[in-house]
Amino acid sequence: MAAALGLAGVLYRAILTALDVPPANSDEGTAGLAALHIGEGRHWPTFFYGQDYMGTFYSYLAAPLIQALGTHWWVLRLPALAMYAAFLVLVFRLTRTLYTPWFAVFVMAVMAFGSDRVVKDQIIGAGGYSDVATAAAGLMLASALLALQPDKRKTTYAVWGLLAGYIVWTHWLALPYVAAAVLLVAWAGRSELTMRRASLAVSGFVLGAAPLIWFNLRSDHPNSFSVLLSLSGTTESAAWSDRLHGAVLLGLPLSSGMCAPSRCAAWQMWWGPAYLILLVVAAIIAVVAIRRADAGERRLHAGRLALVAGAAMTLAAYTASSSSATTPVESARYLHYAMVSLPAVLWPLWIGTSSLVGRVGANISDGKGAPQRSVAGPSRRGVVLAVGCTALTCAIFAGLLVATGQLIAHRPHYAAEADDEQRLLDHLRAGGITHVYSGYWTCNRLAYRSREQVRCAVLDENLTPGFDRYRPYRNQVRQSEQVAYVLPESSAMSDNFAQSARPPGVEVVSRHEIAGYQIYLCRQRPERN
Repeated sequence: MAAALGLAGVLYRAILTALDVPPANSDEGTAGLAALHIGEGRHWPTFFYGQDYMGTFYSYLAAPLIQALGTHWWVLRLPALAMYAAFLVLVFRLTRTLYTPWFAVFVMAVMAFGSDRVVKDQIIGAGGYSDVATAAAGLMLASALLALQPDKRKTTYAVWGLLAGYIVWTHWLALPYVAAAVLLVAWAGRSELTMRRASLAVSGFVLGAAPLIWFNLRSDHPNSFSVLLSLSGTTESAAWSDRLHGAVLLGLPLSSGMCAPSRCAAWQMWWGPAYLILLVVAAIIAVVAIRRADAGERRLHAGRLALVAGAAMTLAAYTASSSSATTPVESARYLHYAMVSLPAVLWPLWIGTSSLVGRVGANISDGKGAPQRSVAGPSRRGVVLAVGCTALTCAIFAGLLVATGQLIAHRPHYAAEADDEQRLLDHLRAGGITHVYSGYWTCNRLAYRSREQVRCAVLDENLTPGFDRYRPYRNQVRQSEQVAYVLPESSAMSDNFAQSARPPGVEVVSRHEIAGYQIYLCRQRPERN
């Protein structure tokens, strides 16, 4: 049953991948350019261009595929699709290890759905999300195995350290799961942790984080920790009410698959408070069980508590960031790793629903349509609680089904965006245009899809130099005598250019409108180095 549900989820995402749904963005283009350069042997980047964090292992996976199949978005997304399949297997094993087999099947049914935000995080080929979520799931599974089976093969410690190191190199937003894994293994396996096992874990960690360590030992680069800390937004001013609204009422429903593309209706926000309540209940159940259980069972419940801790720390870190208040819809992707803890969040519902099913089954087996005696006191409250859990479970599936349907209904809009991108590329190629200026969210998409036949320098809305992730393009565009300004219609960039607020030495030769862009073909005085 779990395999059938998992295959359905993979097939659904494979169809979306083939249809270029959801549409690509410039961050994905940057990962594609890195993969293209790696495949050609031109560069061997530690991090994605233009930043000193987020490891590029994803681009190394995509590099041979791009060389063999071309610079299509679906090619770049193939490793992410494979990562999603591996993620499902690991989460199933993790859930079966810490909970029950049929509950693991239930979790697979939930994860087979895919709304807009969830699918973006799972199959967009930008790196840092699908691969890190898979590594986090593997890390928590390895931690659970080490906690429950202290005599596990020593290689498990090495794999555990390797996954932790990989997360540290690739994306620090998943550090809460590294912390939870370390605490679980240190507490549950403290009596079995020999020097040899510890050295295997440390060696695996050093190997996984080796690119990060090597990068920061070189004096000509800024420290990755200081760079990432400056981008976290924890010191920026934002009202806590806005942060909580963005994190709980928007972030949790979006990242869990309850919302439509790029928006979350008021009636879809109920999952945020429900998620918090379930997380607290799951923590209480685990803590009480740890206090009452024997040594063996105590480790099992500690593993469940570690999943709760990972989700809680992830949510707390996101709430502390100003991104939860300033860009809550787009930044909801930062909660993607909490999907690893979804079994812990749903466990209280499973307990309540199972108790109701058990009561009904017992009555049927007795040949009765109702209990033989009236239910009073705590038993009545138990029935009410079980009915409430069952209703909430049904509401979750209904919400996931509606949100998935909203993504499918939105597909023609996404298909139109893909068609517009192809029309724009065809126009540039037909005109022999190889050097362009455009906005951040357009530039690297054009460069990747054209296999660098079109090279693009980034402008901000005031037509001044913007954030070029791959800096050589700017010099190449500046040195070209013929350039095109590819400006989105109804944008500040386009308005400023039309009002002659253009750089000096630029002469407009012709103007075209195509695929939602205004294209100004210009002559410019080349800037020589």
